[in-house]
Amino acid sequence: MEEIFYILAKTVSIVMEVVSFAMIIRMLLPFFVDPNESRLYVLAFFITEPFIIPVRAIMVRLNIGQDSPIDWAFSITYIILWLLSSLLPAI
Repeated sequence: MEEIFYILAKTVSIVMEVVSFAMIIRMLLPFFVDPNESRLYVLAFFITEPFIIPVRAIMVRLNIGQDSPIDWAFSITYIILWLLSSLLPAI
């Protein structure tokens, strides 16, 4: 049973690291290349968007950050991922 929890925790940890890295790529890449022409940006978009959409839907429903030039859903999603990764047991 312990092995199953270890494998599950390790898998979740790896997925969260990949998503966090993709979010950083998605945030920084537009400063260097055109996002519409970059395959790496498109890949980062498709990796991160399923995690951002629920946060964005909640923010739209609560009418939070609608007039802001900052994508708060992106930032809040990154903070949530960071908090969840810190709550996972150290492996």
